[in-house]
Amino acid sequence: MNRREKGLFGGMTVLAVVLLALLLRSCGDGCDDVAATPKTTVTITATPSSAGSQIGKSVDSALERARQTGLRVVVHDASDQDKTPGGDWTVCFEKATLSKVDFAAVPDGAPCPEKDGQRIPWPKMPDVKGTTYAEAVEKLGDAVGAVVIKAAYEDEAASDTNNEVGDYAHWKVCFQSVRVGTRLDHEPDITLLAVQEGEACPSSKGLYKIPENDPDYVDPDYVDPGNGSSDDGSNGDSGSSEEDYYPGDKGGCPPGGCHNPCPPGGCR
Repeated sequence: MNRREKGLFGGMTVLAVVLLALLLRSCGDGCDDVAATPKTTVTITATPSSAGSQIGKSVDSALERARQTGLRVVVHDASDQDKTPGGDWTVCFEKATLSKVDFAAVPDGAPCPEKDGQRIPWPKMPDVKGTTYAEAVEKLGDAVGAVVIKAAYEDEAASDTNNEVGDYAHWKVCFQSVRVGTRLDHEPDITLLAVQEGEACPSSKGLYKIPENDPDYVDPDYVDPGNGSSDDGSNGDSGSSEEDYYPGDKGGCPPGGCHNPCPPGGCR
C-alpha cells in the first residue's frame, strides 16, 4: 500500500468512528435495549374447535354439536328429492370449512345414496314364496318393518310377527302382500300367507281348506224344490176348457184349436 492509499484508508476509518459516536449519542440510554431485543413476527390463524364427525347421527344431534363449536350450520337433502330435512333425519355426508359445516341427510330409516344428490337406493321386495316363514323373516331383514304371518286358508288360523323360531317357523309361504321387485320405501310392513309344513298351497287367496266351511258353499247334489214342475196338470193357461166351450150360432173351434176336424161351416 502506497502513501496515498494509506492516507485514504486512515481518513475513512476516522469518518466511521465519528459516525458511530454520533449514532450512539442520538439513541441515548435505550440503545442497549433496542440492540438486545430481536424483531418478532406473529401469525394468527383462526381455527374453530372440531365438532367431530356427525355422519350416522340425527340432524338434531349434529346441529347441537356443531353449534357448540361456534360454526354456522347448513343442512340439505342428500338425495335427489330436494326436500326439507327433519330433525330425525340421518346425516350421510358432511363438509366443513373454517366457519361453516354443511350436513347432507336422508329420512330416518332410508339408506344413504352412494354420493350426495343421488337417488336413495331403496331395496326391492324379493320373492319369498316357497320358503319357510323363518327363512322369509331372515331374508327380508332390516329392509322392511313387521313381517306378519297369516294362514293361507280361510278356515285355518296363524298369527306371528318377525319370529324365526316360533310355532310357525316352518310354515310354507304361499302368497306375499308386496309384489316381487317393488321398492321397499320407508320399510313397509309385509304380510305372508302360509300353510302348515307338508300341506299344499291353495290355488288362490280366499279359499277354504274344507269347502263345506265356506259360508257360500253349495252342495252340488242339492236340488231346489222350488225349481220343480207342478203335479196338478195345469199348464197355467186361463180361460174355458174344451168341455165347457159353446161355439154359438156360427160354430168354430174352442181356444187352442179343435181336436177333431170340423166340416165346412164350423162345428155346431
